[in-house]
This record gives sequence, C-alpha cells and structure tokens, in this order.
Amino acid sequence: MAFAKNAGKETGAELSSSSNGPVNVGPTAVICPHCGSEMSAGTAFCPACGWSMSPIPPADRAIAALAYLTFVAGTVVLVLPAFRRNLFVRFHAWQSVLLWGTFFVLTVAALVLSNVAAAMLFLLFGILASLAMLFLWIVLTVKAWRGERFALPLYGPLATRFTK
Repeated sequence: MAFAKNAGKETGAELSSSSNGPVNVGPTAVICPHCGSEMSAGTAFCPACGWSMSPIPPADRAIAALAYLTFVAGTVVLVLPAFRRNLFVRFHAWQSVLLWGTFFVLTVAALVLSNVAAAMLFLLFGILASLAMLFLWIVLTVKAWRGERFALPLYGPLATRFTK
C-alpha cells in the first residue's frame, strides 16, 4: 500500500535529477527514482516499490528471471556457486522454489482428491490454479528482468529469510 500512497508524488529533488540512480536528500537519506519515497542511504532496495538502488547487471537480472521457469531452474540457481553471494538472484530463486513447490503440492493433492470425490470441482480448481500460476509466472519474470525485488505476500518474507 505504500507504493499506492507514494505513486503520484513528485519531489523537487526528483524533478531536478536526470539520472536513474537515487537522489541524495541529505547525508543519511535518498529518494527512490522510481516512486519518490525517502529511505536511508544504505538501503539496497526501495521499501515502498522494491526498485534497486544500485544498478543490477543484465546477466544477474536474466538469471533471476530464468529462475522462475520451473522448480528445477530455481533449485539449480541456488546450488550454483557463482550465485551464492548474490542476494538478488538468490531471493528470486528461493521465491521461485517456494512458489513452484506449493503449486506442485496443490496439484498432487487435487489429483488425489479428484479420484475420491468431485472430479469436476477439482478440474475447475486445476484450471483456475494453472491460470493464476501463469499470471504469477509472467509478472514475477518481468519484475526480476527489470531488476525489481517483488516479494509475494507469503513467499517474499520466507525467501528473504532463506537468502541471508
């Protein structure tokens, strides 16, 4: 909700800046170039919109986006030694593994229960869950490609905790 609250704000410092980096407001504060919210100078991502305060290399953004392809891709990214210290890539890989793992467990449970009762109800549930997963996959992949740290309500805090 902080993003919606700050979405229309434009500050004088933001208007005078022509760069895409954070605008310094004082010795301990900066303004996000994406949403205009103020935060401490050492913050890596804007708490309001998730925008990165330092440019993320395109290779890291591509790997973070590829981690959302399947459960296996996220797991492979987590195991690779090249990304053990990259918090951005590891966050997206963990969020991907958690999201795909939940989807897999729900799919197996629906398949088992559809053999016992209400097959049409579980078929409808499966179609809706697949469409929701497709939408989430597209949104999360695009957000990772743009260099944003987009945290889902349940999975984001867990991914942050596992990343540290």
